Amino acid sequence: MRFVARFLAAVVLGTLIVAGGQPTGAAAAPAEVELIVLGLHPAAAARKTVALTFDDGPSKYTPQVLDILKRYHVKATFCMLGQNAGTYRKAAQRIVREGHRLCDHSWNHPDFTDLSNSAARSQVVRAQNRISAVTGRTPKVFRFPYGASNARTRIVVRNQGLRILGWTVDTRDWSRPGAKTIENRAVTGTRPGAVILMHDGGGNRSQTVAALDDVIRRLKAKGYTFVLA
Repeated sequence: MRFVARFLAAVVLGTLIVAGGQPTGAAAAPAEVELIVLGLHPAAAARKTVALTFDDGPSKYTPQVLDILKRYHVKATFCMLGQNAGTYRKAAQRIVREGHRLCDHSWNHPDFTDLSNSAARSQVVRAQNRISAVTGRTPKVFRFPYGASNARTRIVVRNQGLRILGWTVDTRDWSRPGAKTIENRAVTGTRPGAVILMHDGGGNRSQTVAALDDVIRRLKAKGYTFVLA
């Protein structure tokens, strides 16, 4: 009930609060997760744009995601875990080479509300350094694992010169509900200026890969243009 009350209050204030995306095998997200979720700039929304974002990679599924994006000439934002950037170096480098945006998603996906300021800063900086070393590019955007943050940790992130990225459409693909369900959640939840949350890492992402082609095809048919978040 407290979460519902906070949600309703947020709607009144013009800020949407939602439960965060969660990778398979990870600890459950906190009962009360604070996430300021912003769509794209109002001018972008007026142009009927949408942004695809992928969390928890890179992984062995990332090249398949990139193949589909390349086929449709779509650019996306990849929120990387620092520990994965070195392991899947070629995929991380390909993301940059093909014109996609990098996003820091921490070193190893902790709940930031449980971290001290110094531990939170270490998670951000360590990931930044690894991603930069692997790809030659330093992310300018950060997404909190699980979407879990508070005023204190948001200050830590912003002090690193990073813009905080949320989402407006959570496909919950991490739970592997089936490719068709992922597709329908992405398409039916999208409004102009939407930011769609999907995952290219953190577990078995074969359903996400299977859904992606039709997600892009259907949104294009609705007149949406894909932009970077």
